[in-house]
Amino acid sequence: MAVLESPDYQAARDRLHGNPVIAMMAAGVVTVPLAELAHEDGTPRSHLMNHANRGFDDAEARNAANPAYTPYPKDAHRHLGLIAEAILAERAAMRAAVASAMAPPGSDPESAVVTSIIEQMPAGEPAVAIAIETGAVREPNPREPEEGAPGD
Repeated sequence: MAVLESPDYQAARDRLHGNPVIAMMAAGVVTVPLAELAHEDGTPRSHLMNHANRGFDDAEARNAANPAYTPYPKDAHRHLGLIAEAILAERAAMRAAVASAMAPPGSDPESAVVTSIIEQMPAGEPAVAIAIETGAVREPNPREPEEGAPGD
């Protein structure tokens, strides 16, 4: 089924892309099973929408005096599920990054393997650092030529 959405809806979604509050909220639910957060069609469950909206508003209020934080514009379009949808999208991106960098090839981002890897990560440590530490990704050696460099 095709869903039509207004340009305001997409603009609202774009405004939240990369928002640090959304990223922190997503990190807080990254190991929660997707079925607890969203319906089978991917839409957020009502409890997530309620918690997400309250949490986002509280974080925005706490960051009001922070010159480094760009708040969501007060006059901008914001539908009921916007914040929860942004959290789910960021959560999916986090799990996909861990699955591609650290899990066995072909692992589903929603798999128990990926959840286990995330649970073992120290809080706040980026996935790339963990991947290097575990040997999933090798740090480049400055003395070695890069693959595909002239002379290969």
